[in-house]
Amino acid sequence: MIIGVFQSKYYRNIENVYGDDGMRKLLIWGAGDQGAVTLDCALAMNKYSKIDMLDFKEKGHRQIPDFLIYEENKEDIEKLMKLYDEVIVATGDNELRKIKTMKLISMGISLATIIHPTAIINLSAKISQGTTILAGAVININSEIGIGCIINTQTVIEHDCIIKNFTNICPKVSIAGHVNVGERVFMGIGSTVINNIKIGKGSIIGAGATVIKNIPENVVAVGVPAKIIKKKL
Repeated sequence: MIIGVFQSKYYRNIENVYGDDGMRKLLIWGAGDQGAVTLDCALAMNKYSKIDMLDFKEKGHRQIPDFLIYEENKEDIEKLMKLYDEVIVATGDNELRKIKTMKLISMGISLATIIHPTAIINLSAKISQGTTILAGAVININSEIGIGCIINTQTVIEHDCIIKNFTNICPKVSIAGHVNVGERVFMGIGSTVINNIKIGKGSIIGAGATVIKNIPENVVAVGVPAKIIKKKL
């Protein structure tokens, strides 16, 4: 595992990402499907002595044996957060993840950056706080990942790409060089983007789509090649 150089206010300077002193406590805010995979990733890091979870009142939670799951509607959130060294928001819903992450930032809570040890990240890449990078992902030279993103299993982000805040990139997505992906974009499983493409904020790229032209903001694009089928409300 190679960790990039983290810069600017929200880039994370992670020292000893794996094999920490073993005394750090992590709270995963979200106990559904994304919470479960984030938990698996955090355990693989071998960094935390204690990992607990907090469900979303909007979503509830799944059963995760052997881990404490707080209920959001029964807790003093700010008081609870301060019991942990780091917090990560875990939901595939980009807008909800943004709301919760910005709340943490406003409270001065330290955001975790969760990176699976099998991910390959170039030394020049920049990974922001609150982002989760899952097993087998590749982030190449000079690429930047924003705050609160999800980079899923075996995704490839090639050189000189910019992935803006709160974007969710599903498993096995392939993004060629010099691509700019806007804030809160959702890229479906197995989609592909050729080089020098811009995808506007809030857009959805369907599963298996191949993007060969720029995509504007707040639209849904599907197919090979990807075509816009509707605008989001």
